[in-house]
Amino acid sequence: MKALGEKARKVWRDEEGQTIVLAALCMTLLLGFVALSVDVGLMFHAKRVMQTAADCAAIAGALETNYGDVTGAAKGDAALNGFTDGTGGTTVAVNNPPLNGAYKGNKAYVEVIVSSAQKTYFMNVFNRKSVNVSARAVATLGTTQNCIYTLNTSGTDISISGGANVQTPECAMFGNSSNSSALLMNGGGKLNAAAVNLVGNYSISGGASSSVTPTTGIAPVSGPLAFLPKPAFNAASCLLDPKYGYGPHSVSAGGGTVCYKAFTTGGGGTVTFAAGLYIINGAMSLQAGSTVTGTGVTFYFPPGGSFAIANGATFNFTAPTSGTYNGILFYQDRSNSTAPTFAGGATSTLQGILYFPDANVTWNNGTNTSTYASIVAGSLTFAGGTNLKNYADVNTSTPLSSARLVE
Repeated sequence: MKALGEKARKVWRDEEGQTIVLAALCMTLLLGFVALSVDVGLMFHAKRVMQTAADCAAIAGALETNYGDVTGAAKGDAALNGFTDGTGGTTVAVNNPPLNGAYKGNKAYVEVIVSSAQKTYFMNVFNRKSVNVSARAVATLGTTQNCIYTLNTSGTDISISGGANVQTPECAMFGNSSNSSALLMNGGGKLNAAAVNLVGNYSISGGASSSVTPTTGIAPVSGPLAFLPKPAFNAASCLLDPKYGYGPHSVSAGGGTVCYKAFTTGGGGTVTFAAGLYIINGAMSLQAGSTVTGTGVTFYFPPGGSFAIANGATFNFTAPTSGTYNGILFYQDRSNSTAPTFAGGATSTLQGILYFPDANVTWNNGTNTSTYASIVAGSLTFAGGTNLKNYADVNTSTPLSSARLVE
């Protein structure tokens, strides 16, 4: 009996096999953590992809703040990144102004919130079939290095030849032409730019050189000032060409708008424009030997209007920095393809945006001209020395802008 009792006690005290039980329990727990980490990892990946979509959508929406299509642009861009509003449990909310954050209520900012129910795999064991993931972004428009836009979709958009020396190190250029010579440089032409971006290709030969290698194959750029309204005027009420000759002359728009059938300044004439909007329903010609000054001025050329500055003319023009035509110095109607020429003396000053969306602009100013300008043209020909600085340096509220993320 004693031996039998001792044997029973040994059986009860025997711990063999407990390790297997503990290992099984730990393995179950470990597999649970692995499963959870896999699902959490998938959620983090979904969050990153969704954040990219929200960022891009906010930028796309901000770019449309001047065109009235913020929501459509933002949702369209989100869809391109795989998140279509109302599809597969996805919601894309676009708020302009934002409903949350530091820029709440500010119409200059666009808020995009992308959310979607992301399917789980291992968490199904705990009856959690999906997890809602969301991403938020806020964007607005700000100053930009993009100073030159050419909008023609065929032919040569930007031409630099005949020894032209184009110095615009602060500015990026955009060309919409799909031509193999969208940028054409030859004859010893030189270009120093921040960047050159082309839909088509480029040709650099004949001793010409560029400080940067152009980027090709970009998507076409929409007309950056297509939102600008056309000034309304009655052609019958336009004043006759004053044909200002020798001596000082003052011109006023009465603090508003005035229209001329044409406008000519002759040699020895000194003409001062008061601030305002000047509609030239014919030819505006600043002839050699004349000096023309205007601060806070915008010149509009409807169909039939044209503009030319002769070599040897001195001009000092500054655009307004507020109002409907903030930053707009020259505005030629979008259906007016008459080609303007900018020449002038070495002591001239030019500050503002040159908007000739359907015309070829010939730029032949001296390198000493103080020029803070942005150019939007059908095409652009540089035919002389040019030192072009970014207009945003002197007007941070310029309507030519680029979108940036702020949240």
